[in-house]
Amino acid sequence: MADPVDHYAPELNALEKRARDYLSSAPAGSGKLPLTKADLDRLAAIRNRAVILATISGTISGLIIGGGEIWIRLGFLGGNDDRSLLDDPWLWAAFYAIVGLITVVEIVFLYWNALSAITKIGDVIGLAMKGKPASGLIATGLARSALEIPNPHRKIYGIDPYADLPRWRLLLWNLAYKAKVGVTSFVLRILLRRVFARAILRGYVPLLAVPLYAVWNAWITWAVMREARLRALGPYGVDQIVEKAGERNDEPWRTALLHATGEMVRRSGDSHPTYVLLLARLLEKLDRDRDEIEVNWETARQEARALDGDGRMALADIVACVAVLAGQPAKAQMELLCELDEIAGRPHEGERIAKLRGALIDGQPFSECK
Repeated sequence: MADPVDHYAPELNALEKRARDYLSSAPAGSGKLPLTKADLDRLAAIRNRAVILATISGTISGLIIGGGEIWIRLGFLGGNDDRSLLDDPWLWAAFYAIVGLITVVEIVFLYWNALSAITKIGDVIGLAMKGKPASGLIATGLARSALEIPNPHRKIYGIDPYADLPRWRLLLWNLAYKAKVGVTSFVLRILLRRVFARAILRGYVPLLAVPLYAVWNAWITWAVMREARLRALGPYGVDQIVEKAGERNDEPWRTALLHATGEMVRRSGDSHPTYVLLLARLLEKLDRDRDEIEVNWETARQEARALDGDGRMALADIVACVAVLAGQPAKAQMELLCELDEIAGRPHEGERIAKLRGALIDGQPFSECK
C-alpha cells in the first residue's frame, strides 16, 4: 500500500516538516499490542510528566512577564497604574519585545515537550513512524497534534467530512485556535481590574494571571497527549477493522460496508488521519480499483437491509468500531449507529460505544472485531 499521506496533508509548512522529521528519526517502538497494565502505567507517567513540565513553563513565563510589568510600574512609573502605554512608548515597546521573545521560547519548549512525549508513546505502543506503509501519514498526523494544528479541511478519498458543517462553525474553530491564551489572558486581566478597584491591588493584577498561564499550558498539553495517544493507537484499531472486513467475500456486503464506512467518515466533520488510513486500507482490502469513494447511503441503506442476519450484524459491529477511531462520535455519527443497530435488529446501547472507545484508548482488542 502506498503511503496515503497525500490524501491527508500533501503540503506541509516548514514547522510541520521539522516536527514530522523529528518523530521519524526516533527508532521503531519496542512495545507490542495489546497493551499490558505496565504499559498503561508508562503511558500515564509520560502524560503526567509532559503536563507537569508544561505547567512549570507557564508558571515561569507568567512570573517573568507579570513580575517585569510590576517592576516597570513601581520602579519607573512610581506605581502609577493609570498611565497610558502612549505616555511611555519606548519603555513599553522594549518590555513587549521581551515578552514576545519569552513567548516564543515558551512555545518552542511546549512543542519540544509534546514531541518528546509522543516519541515515548510510540515506543510503548511499538509504533513505527518510518520505513513502513503509512508511516508518513502516522508521523504527520502525530506531528500536527503536537503542534496543535487542526486537521486540514480537505476531501479524503473523495469524501468531504466538512460538507455538512456550517461555514461559521469552521470560522469559529479557526478563530478559537488562533486566539488561544492571548485573548483569554486579556479578558481575564480586564475582569480582574474591574473587580479589584483599588489601585494597590490593580498594580498586582499581572501576577494574578500566573495561574492562568500554568493551567492553560497544563490543559493544552493534556489535550495534546490524549489526541496523540488516540492517533498512535488508531492503526491498531484499523488493523482489526480491516481484518474483520476481509472475512466476508460477498459483494453486496462489501459494498454496503464501504458506503456505511464512508458515510460515517463524512458525518464526522473531521479529516482525521486515522480515517485516512482506514479508507486506504479498506479500498485495498476490498479490491477497489478507484481511489475515491462515491458515498450514497440512501442507496446503500436498502442494500444493507437486504443482507442476511449475520451480514447486518457484522456491518453494525464494524461501523461501530469505525465511529470511535477519531474519539467521541459526533451527533450525526451516533444517529447512523442507531440506524445500523435498527437494521441489525438490536437495541442501540450507548454503553457499547463507550466500551469501544475505552478499548481503543487502552490498546485492547475490539470485542466487535473478534
